Amino acid sequence: MKVIKALFGRLADAAIQAAPIGSLLGLILFYMTVLAAELLRVELSAAVWLIVLVALHIISLAMMTLHKIAAGFHRYDQDIVGRNFVGLSKKCRIFSHALELHFNRRVNASLDEFRLLGDEYGDTLTDSEKALVSFYTARCYDQLRYYPNALICYERAAEQGFDNSILPFLRARCTGANGDTDEAVSLYNEVLEDERSPFRNLVYNDIGRMYLDRNEPAEALKWYSRSIAKRQSLAEAYGGAAIAQVMLGEINEGERLYREALLNHIKDPNGFTEYYRRILGAVILEKETARRLKKLTEDAQ
Repeated sequence: MKVIKALFGRLADAAIQAAPIGSLLGLILFYMTVLAAELLRVELSAAVWLIVLVALHIISLAMMTLHKIAAGFHRYDQDIVGRNFVGLSKKCRIFSHALELHFNRRVNASLDEFRLLGDEYGDTLTDSEKALVSFYTARCYDQLRYYPNALICYERAAEQGFDNSILPFLRARCTGANGDTDEAVSLYNEVLEDERSPFRNLVYNDIGRMYLDRNEPAEALKWYSRSIAKRQSLAEAYGGAAIAQVMLGEINEGERLYREALLNHIKDPNGFTEYYRRILGAVILEKETARRLKKLTEDAQ
């Protein structure tokens, strides 16, 4: 019963995904048929044309649904998952459900199911499926900020043959979060050296953020400045540089960069503004405290 339910569920998902393109294809085929009939001077009644339209629509939807089924059932990360876990077995159903939980931000529940796959179904998984389970287990740990566990699973995925350009970037980010900045920079440089990597334009900002998290604003500013010079993820680069400048005591320059970040439509402007103002307030308070202590010392002398 569960297998039948899963089959119809996946067929329904494939049909829903195929509907927009299938409908468009059916309309194009109908117009082509009308044009051919006009050129051949074939006269048909309105009822016949309606039947032709419906038939072409149904045929197009069926073709696109079958294409979706052949390409794989997964709604998320099709480019990463590929043709893995596309059957109707229990392991495939667990993977699909875990992936859906993951993309619906139910990370703890998703982690439990990915771990279940690895622990109880490991012997029935192919090598590529094992690599996927390790990768998504790592993603869950990463999002939960259990960075040591995440890094272990990322490395396991690499050993199992996971081959996607996102992995070196995530390994670098996770290594930095673990506090190993030298190793993280080395891994980020590998991403920069890969001309095919779509994550190259994120590297400088990522390194800058890593140094900000370590309270090293001068080093962070170097990397944000590189990102600004190359105009890579410009709004986020301005935002990071603004924070770094304020931490260094350069409040006027920080304010200028803060405005540039907003003008360039930084992501989550409200959250960024709150963070910036909190850092700014702390720096101003520190300066004021230092000024008062200096004044008290001078008065005492």
